Amino acid sequence: MAALDEFFFPYQKRWLADKSKVKIFEKSRRIGGTWVQSFEDVQDCIEQPGLKVFFSSADMTAAAEYIDYCESWIQKLNAIAKALAEINSEDIEDCEFADEDKGIKSKIIEFNNGSKIYVLSSNPKAFRSKGGKIVWDEAAHHENDQKMWAAAKPAAMWGYPIRILSTHNGVNSLFYKLIEKCKKGELDYSVHTVPIQLAVEEGVADRICGRKLSRKEREEWLEQEHKGCLTEAIWQEEYCCNPQDESKAMISYDLIHSCERLGVLGLEKAKGPLYLGCDVARHRHLYVIYVFEDIGDRLICRAVEAYQNKKWSYLEQKLYKFLKLPNLVRGCIDRTGCGDQFTERAQDKFGTVKVEGVLFSNTVKADLAITLLQAFEDQKLIIEKCPKFPGIDTKIEDEQAESIHAVRKIVTSAGNVRYDAASTEQGHGDFFWGAALAYHAKNASDAGPVFIQTANPFKGESMNFNGF
Repeated sequence: MAALDEFFFPYQKRWLADKSKVKIFEKSRRIGGTWVQSFEDVQDCIEQPGLKVFFSSADMTAAAEYIDYCESWIQKLNAIAKALAEINSEDIEDCEFADEDKGIKSKIIEFNNGSKIYVLSSNPKAFRSKGGKIVWDEAAHHENDQKMWAAAKPAAMWGYPIRILSTHNGVNSLFYKLIEKCKKGELDYSVHTVPIQLAVEEGVADRICGRKLSRKEREEWLEQEHKGCLTEAIWQEEYCCNPQDESKAMISYDLIHSCERLGVLGLEKAKGPLYLGCDVARHRHLYVIYVFEDIGDRLICRAVEAYQNKKWSYLEQKLYKFLKLPNLVRGCIDRTGCGDQFTERAQDKFGTVKVEGVLFSNTVKADLAITLLQAFEDQKLIIEKCPKFPGIDTKIEDEQAESIHAVRKIVTSAGNVRYDAASTEQGHGDFFWGAALAYHAKNASDAGPVFIQTANPFKGESMNFNGF
């Protein structure tokens, strides 16, 4: 079979070379997982007379694709066998592995040596009373994955191999749980993890583009695929082998979208009092400003801006244009870390009544997070649908929604609860905290004077805002 090496990428060759009884393929979408598995199954049927292979995928369209792949391999292998027979002056009629006209049907492939490949439905009962090699494709996307595994595993009990292939589908699937048990050493199954980045490194993008790509071209190809995903969660789960735990998100996508409207931005539309929230950052994370108008029963976003890698003087200028507004009642600024002196300068210019500094502790963040969640649940906030932010270099279609969705409730090993988001090049839940601070500005104004823990005043060298 060495002549077929040209058909496979390195990660596919590693899969074929692994003869473990149970193999799991944790993979990106469309990198040839089912393609290489169909070859392994055809090869096994040729080399093991009388073998039965039982294949099941999430739906029959995927199963039909698998049959097409098997048919393609049989045609290739038949052609190779015939060519070798001609070279060796052997009987060409006896060298076919399967009859391409009669042996390949919609749900079964019959080989001349008695081996068969059966394509089963996604009904768990389909594996019952079967014995042979088990191939479970798109395992994380079966509706009854627990029952599927319960039915499939005993079918291979007498020494037959099991192959499990899938992209992820959250953290509640049996597929995810099997992989976690393997990582913890609780199962000795072989796990092959191939995210899109590895697949591209080993030649997928080159094959798609029909030529050898440079490293920069591969990075650009990945960036375009990333941009094409509607959400960061899709990119992470479907392409990066990183399952998303929707259940732990503070604010779900559905809840975010329920509070979105088109065309609400515009300070010229604001007739009522305004409230501002500012999450301060400069380099890796995002500097985010929200301005909401109070219309009586809810707050409507009239301005939202985000910046990255800008000078402090530039960011200060963006903030002050809003603080100068005569109908802006109160602004709450994140004064944690570098935000401390930033807040202090704003208070010196506009007063402590108009500008409040909020120091992010676990307790304060918990209060802000829970209050913002309640605001979304009660439809007390209206935000612009999918706004654009020229001030940041983003690869994400909807930066605002992704950032709000990114904040999770995290329980530490010590039992402590904190609210945070993963720190990435796209931020750190910055839109979430900007909106939370703006909503807090309104609540704090309604409640009158409140005590907010502030950072210690700077004793040493001050930040040079004009020098950045």
